[in-house]
Amino acid sequence: MFDGNQVLRFEKYKSSDLGGLGVELEDRKGTGNYDKDRTKFNVEFISLNNKTLMSKVYSALKENEIYYGENKKNINLLNGAIITSGQEFFKSLGMNFIKTDRTYQVGEKKGQPIERVNINTNADIPEKVLEFFKDSHEYLSNLVGKENVIYSAVHFDEDTPHMHFYFLPVVNEVKRKVFETDKDGKIIKKEITGKDGNKKLVPIVAKDENGNSIYKTEYGKYLNLDQFWKQKGGKTSYAKIQDEYNEFINSKGFNLYRGNVGANIEHQTKAEYELNEKKKEIISLEKDINLYQKINEINLKTNQEILNINQEEVLSPSKDVFKRYKDKDVVNLINYTKEVNKDNLAAKSTIKKQEIRIEKLNNEVNELKSGKTISEANKKIKQQEIDIKAKDETIKKQSNKIFNLEIQIESLTKELLEIKQFFGRIIEKAFHAVQHLLGRKKQEISEINEIDENYVLFEKQLDNINLEHGETIENKNKDYTR
Repeated sequence: MFDGNQVLRFEKYKSSDLGGLGVELEDRKGTGNYDKDRTKFNVEFISLNNKTLMSKVYSALKENEIYYGENKKNINLLNGAIITSGQEFFKSLGMNFIKTDRTYQVGEKKGQPIERVNINTNADIPEKVLEFFKDSHEYLSNLVGKENVIYSAVHFDEDTPHMHFYFLPVVNEVKRKVFETDKDGKIIKKEITGKDGNKKLVPIVAKDENGNSIYKTEYGKYLNLDQFWKQKGGKTSYAKIQDEYNEFINSKGFNLYRGNVGANIEHQTKAEYELNEKKKEIISLEKDINLYQKINEINLKTNQEILNINQEEVLSPSKDVFKRYKDKDVVNLINYTKEVNKDNLAAKSTIKKQEIRIEKLNNEVNELKSGKTISEANKKIKQQEIDIKAKDETIKKQSNKIFNLEIQIESLTKELLEIKQFFGRIIEKAFHAVQHLLGRKKQEISEINEIDENYVLFEKQLDNINLEHGETIENKNKDYTR
């Protein structure tokens, strides 16, 4: 029996996502049910050190000399992971929860009050809960490289405790396409027509004699999401990490359910499933080992008898019987007799082996006649029918949950889109307003917009304005150009 379900999921973030994510982490503003009175109880393993999330990401890239294609727009800069479980798991670790005035809107608990973690002092956080998140932080840090972790913290100011873990997907080598060059070493380009109908120049990829693209390996520090996850196992990386984390965290004394592995209806971990399969193979081998030993003994005996035939110097009857025949004919006859004897021995060996196999088949038939095998098969069939029925019922309930959640997600997605569009309009208007106040013309503002897509300059301008009005902000000693 497990104490709870394992929840470990990964997410990726583009540069344009960092602003909103940073606001949620720093100011605790977003879609969650934040309780600012409990924010002080949040535990940070790796903090932002008074920086914004975006500035810490870019600082880490620069300080660690990580190549990330800074001229590319909206690349995947950051990866994140969330680790948690259901409230029943944290209750098993001693965490206290209280009911809120909010209620579940869908699902089996519809109409029932939603519970939240109950913390008034640090003493209300069980040590076992902190150990769970410390161990989880350790696992993820070792997985991605401690030097690549940007932020790691446990949030106790929402309904259920959970850990946010953000890191840079860094690799030490990348494979890059090789392009054709001219005699001066410059890349050769060709003109193509894009999907928009416009013509543009693109580099020509070098090919080998078989027409395949040529790649070269470069070593260093590179921010590369695709190759990072390929090195972790590619398409199987997610399942592999789920297995490894479950084995790791349960070895620390916790009891989390990994989830179904393939068609494993016994709800075992992958390791347990494979172990049981190996045990079945061992039992099968033990049943057949005596059979193989007997066959091996027959082979050894037959080979020895054949060897004895080859070593015979005379045959009975003696050669005197064949004096009236030519020596050559006698030798041929003797050799022929030896071959016949060999064939006879081989046939006898085959017959003995078949007798052993027949004996085994007879034993299996006797077991069938006794009803033992049929009875066991019937028991298995009945148990499978019970399991299938239970599983169908579970699937039905889960399908209803998924349907209700999809409705909620659709509604929330719509609301989030409206909020994003609203704040996008506000930020754009504020950007234009500041540029007008700084004396820029409409054409200049348009050009800045094209270059500074993520409003990096705009943020610097706002910092500069705040600094001029006596605000204490980070990087206050830097001289930003208006």
